[in-house]
Amino acid sequence: MMNNYLMYMHAGSANHGCEAIVRSLSAILGGKSALLSNNPAEDKAVGLGKICDIIPAKHYEDNFVRKAYYYACRKFLDRPDMQMDYAYRGAAPYSKYKMALSIGGDNYCYDDALVNLRGANILFAKNNIPTALVGCSVEPEILKRPGVAHDLSMYKCIIARESISYKALCEALPEKMSDRIHLLPDPAFALKCKECPEPEGFVKRHTIGINISPMILNYESADRPGIIIANYRHMIETILSETTDMIMLIPHVVTPLSDDRKAIQTLYDLFSDTGRVIVMPDAPAEQLKYMISRCRLLIAARTHASIAGYSTCVPTLVVGYSVKAAGIALDLFGQSEGYVCPVQELKKETDLTDGYRWLEDHAFEQKGILKERIRPWIVDTELIADVLKSAAREDEI
Repeated sequence: MMNNYLMYMHAGSANHGCEAIVRSLSAILGGKSALLSNNPAEDKAVGLGKICDIIPAKHYEDNFVRKAYYYACRKFLDRPDMQMDYAYRGAAPYSKYKMALSIGGDNYCYDDALVNLRGANILFAKNNIPTALVGCSVEPEILKRPGVAHDLSMYKCIIARESISYKALCEALPEKMSDRIHLLPDPAFALKCKECPEPEGFVKRHTIGINISPMILNYESADRPGIIIANYRHMIETILSETTDMIMLIPHVVTPLSDDRKAIQTLYDLFSDTGRVIVMPDAPAEQLKYMISRCRLLIAARTHASIAGYSTCVPTLVVGYSVKAAGIALDLFGQSEGYVCPVQELKKETDLTDGYRWLEDHAFEQKGILKERIRPWIVDTELIADVLKSAAREDEI
């Protein structure tokens, strides 16, 4: 009997957005799919082994000879599939699977992911395994890179999670692909909450959740070093002076190269003596979503932290840096202005505070919109299963 699906381009569950996609997509698809993981220990630590067969991806980067060999294969033979064949050989034979699902979400927003995406597509095509790009955002400028449109045309189906990416894909890819491109919500909107102990000092509905990501620091204005931390500092000072709320700093990604806890520690050290700023410890995605759901407001830099807020009807301001933040807000609210504070536009230390004040002023209105629209969005995630089923292999091995 053929297995369900093979999920790949998964970095590991220390990025709890990646974990949320795996959990929710597995529930939507049913059965027990396989997960090709770059960091299987992280996935086992949060319990993904209970819902997926976790297959470690093999790493070649630490072996100089092998790294040089695969570089030569890419550079001179145009064979990026050879390195992916090595990395993914633990999942072979691929004929066990109905379909391979690229679940990286925003991988097509970054140049450094393109070669592996292309290599995996070629590898699966050579093994007659259809591929799908699921829950994706795509930077429109990336579509202009040489070969990217051709790579995307290799997918049997593409499911964009917001309309900006969907429209860009429809415009960039051949018209004959139009019936293969779909617009459906990110599967993580359907992620369940799991109750957990509250951090000491947390007060339900009187706590404002704040997520900050070191990634947004990369978008800081070159002529204003330190402006992003200055914006967060001014906003927190304003909240503490104008409300009686607690503030909970929430990490959503704790990978070594992009650990939210480092930026959180910087903020916590500034306000620890107030007694009103607490830190949510690292936890699985379902528990992070549960704690976010109990906040009065949320200011989030990470996309899946914002999705946790939106999907539990918590008024949310996104400190965004890419198409995904603007696209999701546009689809939910009909506009991104007000709902997204572009990090590139933080020029004065009061800019983020202005965004927080807008959130306070429109919180009741936003909550009403979310209560009306989120339930249909969660229902719509179930359509992902129908789309993939129609595109997958029908034969059984």
